[in-house]
Amino acid sequence: MKSTKIIVSLSISAFLFVLFLMPIENSHAVKSACDFLHKECFTEAGFPACYKKIDIEKYYQFVGEDKLDIAEQIISDDKKCIKLLGNQKAFLQDKGSGYVKFTLRGKDVTLWARRDALFSR
Repeated sequence: MKSTKIIVSLSISAFLFVLFLMPIENSHAVKSACDFLHKECFTEAGFPACYKKIDIEKYYQFVGEDKLDIAEQIISDDKKCIKLLGNQKAFLQDKGSGYVKFTLRGKDVTLWARRDALFSR
């Protein structure tokens, strides 16, 4: 009986979370994939971006193979990769096979990231 009350309580809590907190998250401007048609693209916070395409491809390969220690070594080397801050203006240069090549406003370096690391409003 006590475990049933706990399960019901957790279910209600999860429902209230979805009901009340999710609309707050979705109330921001609608995001879509960054494309050449968009004049302004922005970065998603926390995504890795690397100076060479091979490094970002290897990172996601190791993540997919559950070799997280090796993947972390790639992106923790600041000479190879960075973690993107959110809402930085980005200029798309190339896209293909799930990755994008871009520059950040005010920076003169080119970065590669997974396509969903950039968005348009």
